[in-house]
Amino acid sequence: MSDFKNIVEFFRLRRRSEEAEKNLAPETETLLNSIEDDTNYKVDKYTFETNFNKYKRIFNFLDDSIDEKIYILETPTEKKYFVKVSINQYRNLQDGTLGIISVNSAKELTIDFDTSAYIYDSDKHRVVTVVTSINEVVIFPDIISYDPNSEFMKDIEDGETLDYDYKDDVTTFGKIIKVLFDNVSYIWENPDKKVNIIKANKAGKINLIPYLDVDYRHWNYTLKYRYYEKSYRPKNHLKNDECAIVIKFTSIGGLLSYLNETLFSQGFSIEEGENENIIRDYFRYQFRIQIIKAIEDSLKYNPTKKEYEDAMKTLFYLPESVTSIFSDDFLWMLLEMAIKGDNLTNKTNIAEENIFVKLLKVILEKEGREVRLMNWFLEVIKDGDKNITKFEFIYDRINGANFIEFVKLINKAWKKSRFIYPDTEKNSEFATTDGLLFLPYSSEKTLGFYFSNVSLSFETHHQKGRLLKTEYETGKTQKVTKVHPKAGTYEVDEEIVDQFWYHPFYPIYLKDIEKQETDIKLDSIVPAFMLKANQEKQFWSNVITTAEYAADILTTISGVGNIAKFRYLAKFASKAGNLRFVSEAGRAVVAARKAVAATAAVVEITSGTVNALLKLTGARDTEWGKALSEYLFWLELLSLSGELTVAIHNGLRKSAKKLVEKPEDAAELEKQLDDLVENGQLSRRQADEAIDELTKVAGLDMRQVDLFPGGSQFEVLSSNLLKKYIRELDLKMLKHNLKLEIVWIDETHNMYLTGLKGRVLVYESGPIKLLIRKNCPKMAWFHENVHIDDLLKLGRKNYRKMVAEKPWELEWNVWEEIYKTKNKYREEELVSAYKYVKYFFKENKQPFLENQEMEKLILKYSIK
Repeated sequence: MSDFKNIVEFFRLRRRSEEAEKNLAPETETLLNSIEDDTNYKVDKYTFETNFNKYKRIFNFLDDSIDEKIYILETPTEKKYFVKVSINQYRNLQDGTLGIISVNSAKELTIDFDTSAYIYDSDKHRVVTVVTSINEVVIFPDIISYDPNSEFMKDIEDGETLDYDYKDDVTTFGKIIKVLFDNVSYIWENPDKKVNIIKANKAGKINLIPYLDVDYRHWNYTLKYRYYEKSYRPKNHLKNDECAIVIKFTSIGGLLSYLNETLFSQGFSIEEGENENIIRDYFRYQFRIQIIKAIEDSLKYNPTKKEYEDAMKTLFYLPESVTSIFSDDFLWMLLEMAIKGDNLTNKTNIAEENIFVKLLKVILEKEGREVRLMNWFLEVIKDGDKNITKFEFIYDRINGANFIEFVKLINKAWKKSRFIYPDTEKNSEFATTDGLLFLPYSSEKTLGFYFSNVSLSFETHHQKGRLLKTEYETGKTQKVTKVHPKAGTYEVDEEIVDQFWYHPFYPIYLKDIEKQETDIKLDSIVPAFMLKANQEKQFWSNVITTAEYAADILTTISGVGNIAKFRYLAKFASKAGNLRFVSEAGRAVVAARKAVAATAAVVEITSGTVNALLKLTGARDTEWGKALSEYLFWLELLSLSGELTVAIHNGLRKSAKKLVEKPEDAAELEKQLDDLVENGQLSRRQADEAIDELTKVAGLDMRQVDLFPGGSQFEVLSSNLLKKYIRELDLKMLKHNLKLEIVWIDETHNMYLTGLKGRVLVYESGPIKLLIRKNCPKMAWFHENVHIDDLLKLGRKNYRKMVAEKPWELEWNVWEEIYKTKNKYREEELVSAYKYVKYFFKENKQPFLENQEMEKLILKYSIK
């Protein structure tokens, strides 16, 4: 019998990329791919990039194609490739000659890639494409060759019904119950896991992105893979005979599991695109309407138990990248219905408890929802004859591994909420708490059992309300008088047990928690409910993973104590590495096709910087020193939460500004750091990094674009960064026994009004002069440094000879290096650099190899 896994693997979006990535050539080789049989082979990179006779660039021929196809004529002795340039006129891709061919006997292949990717290999006499990668992600189009007799498809019969063994929403226990009391053949005859296949016998190109057709009423969930057609626009109805493969699922679980395996887990984003790919955008539209909106509307207009379970099942199968598009109203409605249903257990038909925990994860995926969720937990509901919070209601109903995950999630949300502060003015809910802020918590392990000096339970105080009643064994004793019926009165030593009441979200500071003999790990600051959870779970080490980041921030909050007690920062400062936190809103989003990484709200600080700042804390009594203390406090708080929240990010930025925004404050920082350098406590590099990184955190290192004489605009380096670069360049040149002299192109310089941004002057002897502006463009600095690298590589004499005889080669070296790092620059800057090197070649009467991408950009900005 056929295996449905073959179909899953064939349509998996990243399959071809992964296969190609395994064969990615090293830096000395280039990977080529045959357009006919999809095979890869490697060639010498230098030969490929320099020998244009052996590896002919044919993009200019392909650009003339009127139907975007390549025609292949094959005889027993040779194979020729053509493109159609006019009626009855075809151009030979090998030599560019025109002629007439018999199209009926030719094989046709569509031009799927950019024409610049196509090469004619003169040795192998074949047309190939260059396998390119972006950040090591090999890019393929959403089109694939379909052959009904291929390895993936040969065993599939038209009309065949297959089994799809996906992970469903029923737990193992639920399946056992079904087998024992319902249907003994359930495991191997589950109707929800049947899939029907319609298979066409015609080979050809097909779209990898399917057409979606969902009919909830008749339990039909269909995907159709249509034959590829240039400029095709999707329609509301797609006939089966237009498709190579049609897959009919019998359950929503099967459909969504398949889409997750073939699309969503493969880098396909459900977020709306930019109308660059009609097929993708149409699938996104279908999915939003037929799945997301359908399930949301069903619950909204008919909030029954069945609709609730259908919605929870859908949530189970969707990955987090997709669940993010559910509306807030829908997610919060599910929360309310879960409370109302009061049946959070894993049943035989749905693993509701598992899905509820996932629902909380989905809600907390979007930054800012933590506050709403924590407030929602505090809403009071009726539970029997008791009035309790929703938090206690759920806490008592979640069990096992789900309980561990639940408290983990809520503890994480708590760290980003207002409840981390014990201040009753900020949190009026804490007014009834009378427990210790610093709790001398202790725990020990004896004969395999854990014993602690604290026990907590949810109870109702007649005045305070519903809180965590806490009994704390102080370890002290007192004399207590007892009365015996016969012996009379006597005294005994009785342990003193203090009793107090905590709000579940009240922060408790655990002293010396790292010294306790226990198999659990707790942060030094925890909400009270975590101690109760710890009490109930023996294997707590799986719950909290951030215990090493023990925060000791109370001294900073209260404004007293020694700032040097920042234990986590001090520990981090002793190690090499980076402390990097990214907000949820700024998480990198990488699409395989575009490989676009978005980074927002990122704080990155090296251990050297932390080390430098900690050594400056002796000045804490000054206003500047208080600002430093405030900055370190926010860093410590950041380590507590593990993620950058809006509040912490704003606090870091505000306090960093106090240190570097005003010239006098920046000067004070530099002076303090210089003193440490002179005393040998810091390296010059560490001092420079501290200034640079504080400037970035303060938001003062934002991109600055300046207008230069002649009307050009360039992104410029900050003054601090320029100083650092000059210092590093000076050291590099000294290692080559060369002296660097900086010549500023300022108002007094005769080249100031020419627009000159940089130049390297190399004389027979004496220093190497670098002409730059104080508002130095980032590209200009890079440009001149490439020249200096060539100087260091060639030596003074040979470099001067090159300048005199072949200066265009030096400028070409610069352009190649700029183009390699083109993503660092604005398009306007790239155009300027390209036009400069092109003009330089023209002035020196040298042939110039045009870059088609840049030529298009020139046209783009000339139109503007």
